[in-house]
Amino acid sequence: MNPNPIPEKSRSGRAGATRSPEEDATNHGAEVRVLARGLAVLQAFRPRNAALTNSELATLVGLPRSTISRITAMLLQLGYLEYQIEQARYRLSASVLTLGFSSMATSYARQLAQEHMHRFAEANDLLIVLAVRDGVMMVCQSAVRGRGALTIRMEEGSRIALPHGAMGRAWLASLAPKPREALWLEAQKAYPGGMSRAEFEDSLRQYSRRGFCVAVSKLEPDLLGVATMLQLPGELEMCVLGCAVPAFRYRQSSSQEELGEKMIGLRNAITQALAVIDHPAED
Repeated sequence: MNPNPIPEKSRSGRAGATRSPEEDATNHGAEVRVLARGLAVLQAFRPRNAALTNSELATLVGLPRSTISRITAMLLQLGYLEYQIEQARYRLSASVLTLGFSSMATSYARQLAQEHMHRFAEANDLLIVLAVRDGVMMVCQSAVRGRGALTIRMEEGSRIALPHGAMGRAWLASLAPKPREALWLEAQKAYPGGMSRAEFEDSLRQYSRRGFCVAVSKLEPDLLGVATMLQLPGELEMCVLGCAVPAFRYRQSSSQEELGEKMIGLRNAITQALAVIDHPAED
């Protein structure tokens, strides 16, 4: 809907004339119908968020393909869908997460992950977070602190530019080559100099060889970040599992490697715990 509609003309041609109750009811009904159809399209995507074509959405929703095309164009413009050009398919964007954030935050899978995160943060005296990507930003959804990490400035809802830390680098490195390059260029345009080509390629080597990325924060050089990827059931996209510690505690590459291996262990422990829930042992 246009937030600043042009005043309609009455039958006599006067602009701004009051509409009849019947006309208002008709317009209201049309607006509700558009909203309902848009929500139906969003609900057609399954928890694993497989990409769908307009034809597939038309079948799932039960609307003509031409109608679906108009709806997906609108949802794409609003930021609720992403478009995969090569496959001509749509998938839900991270922005949709905000629509169900409170429900998602109380999900058992997320609570279980946070229990593991809490034990890890206490044992290693650091800050650990779960984050997702929204455009060229990483958005922190969960943050758990050890006793020695109380001064690290990050909490639920914090937004960090993708090039400025280990979480964004791990996200980039986890992508396929073409979308990875496109996202890096987009991030470079939004934050010039935020991540050099050499730093970008080093992140790819780190993730390919070790499964995690290590980086000193561009905004707070006294902080060291380590990040890897984690898939939680029901999430639209993979999450980034990251930690932040005072850099002076991990100056040596061997100690950074050790912390990275601990993060991989945490990721595996969460994944295994969730697998037991999804596939309980038979009696």
